[in-house]
Amino acid sequence: AVVSTQSTGMPASQYRIPMSIGDKAHAEVDKKGTGCSVYDIAINPNYIQTLKEEPAFMNFFLQVVYEGLASKFEIELDWDWLVLKNRSHVGRIRPHTIRTYRKPVIQEVSTPATPKKRTTKHTQPAPKPDYIVLQEPTEGPPNYLIIEVWLPGIESSSKLTLDVGEDRLTLHAHPAMYFLDIELPYDVIPMESGAQYDTASQLLTVALMTTEV
Repeated sequence: AVVSTQSTGMPASQYRIPMSIGDKAHAEVDKKGTGCSVYDIAINPNYIQTLKEEPAFMNFFLQVVYEGLASKFEIELDWDWLVLKNRSHVGRIRPHTIRTYRKPVIQEVSTPATPKKRTTKHTQPAPKPDYIVLQEPTEGPPNYLIIEVWLPGIESSSKLTLDVGEDRLTLHAHPAMYFLDIELPYDVIPMESGAQYDTASQLLTVALMTTEV
């Protein structure tokens, strides 16, 4: 869920909450034997720990859940909640449809190497390769981000695992030759990403369509 908050005179901020609301309610019976409607909310386990440690986050999260349920199912709910001890759900949990991203297919080519200016960054478990991040157009919010990564010693794209999320890109070069994890300057559409690896120059080029299009 993406939540926007705004204070008077201040620009809106957006927060992503790792949760999913089920497709429909299911009838169950509470501990008193009374019938009730149950709405399933799936939450990332790491975020649950944050909620337990920060009461303010819990109140904010529950507000988002209440508003999400009211909007999705067109119902009115009372602001009265209780966390059940030693019980993570009521009844049988229904399946959720969780959006996933396919990994970009890396196209392998072979062309003469072309020297380019590089940005060097080091120090992590596996060496971080040199890379640059370009945008198109160069002025204003871009339609595309172009990421070029130099991978000396990588002879084939079969050694590479590339993952693209909405705001992050990670690259593994096996076996533990390189590792790159960067936060993208703009949100992108993972399903519209593409990659090409030039075996001659040992350069990986990743093209990402931004949400600014």
